[in-house]
Amino acid sequence: MEIIEKIQLIIDDIDEVWLVSIVRTCSDMAARFRLDLTFCEKDQTKLEFIQSKRQEVQEKIKEMGMKAHYAVDLYNQHLDIELKKVSNGQAFNIPLMLNTTSIFKEKIERILDSEDGYNEMDHVECALTNAQKAGEEFIVWTIFYSELEDLEQYIQEGMDADKKYELAETTSSSSSSSSVKESREEIIIEKKDDAGLPITQTILPSKFVQIFKEGGVELFDYLQSEYSIDNSTPVAKYSYIYRFLAYEQLINARSQMKYMEFIKVTYGVNMSKIFSENDKFSDDIHHLLSRLKSNFDRKSKMEMNRK
Repeated sequence: MEIIEKIQLIIDDIDEVWLVSIVRTCSDMAARFRLDLTFCEKDQTKLEFIQSKRQEVQEKIKEMGMKAHYAVDLYNQHLDIELKKVSNGQAFNIPLMLNTTSIFKEKIERILDSEDGYNEMDHVECALTNAQKAGEEFIVWTIFYSELEDLEQYIQEGMDADKKYELAETTSSSSSSSSVKESREEIIIEKKDDAGLPITQTILPSKFVQIFKEGGVELFDYLQSEYSIDNSTPVAKYSYIYRFLAYEQLINARSQMKYMEFIKVTYGVNMSKIFSENDKFSDDIHHLLSRLKSNFDRKSKMEMNRK
């Protein structure tokens, strides 16, 4: 689930400005943590690092939850002062645009004191700003905790898959004669020319096999060699390939961390995150990768017909 979807599950009545601010902060925190996680070489070390961070964030959520609660309560007290002035026919300093369901949609419009400028900041305005900031921080830490849970689940699933894969290898005596050959150490992808003659081989470590669904690893290998317009920006290149494989349902869910590790180990590209889909991807890159996939499917069909 994307960060923006998680935020909207927590609070669906939120001003767009606040939503953008929270999404950006959460994304930056998650990206920095993923970058730190890449320095942990073993999955067990990564798991322990995530679990330690989760405990730290739990305490932060409690702290920010209390701060947000008291900040909102204080804002309501200040607001009551002004509303009582209105009900008593007294002058009040600022007009209010209230939304009773969310402080993130409440705004305070200030009246010009003169042509020269505004009144000094009102006590209600200060209280609302503090309440919104405290609420934002609480949501940020809550979403970050959810991201850590997703990472922990992903690492654990990867470790479980590795164990199952190793067990299957030790108990299986059968071998495959296809172009993708499995061994305990590696997966070998044979590349052939139009005449069906072998050209080169690409070796995929077996620990990364679970990233891809059937047919995904061969298509990835073809795309990464044929898609070259973003070779100067490899993080973008491998992000776009990942998004395309996900669109084609050839990559497993919760595979982002393992995929980034795979790219680092295999191609030496350090990815702190996988870029989200953007206009460039939707308008141009997706169409280009679709054409490359059509070429790949055509060559695969020709190879099958030769057998």
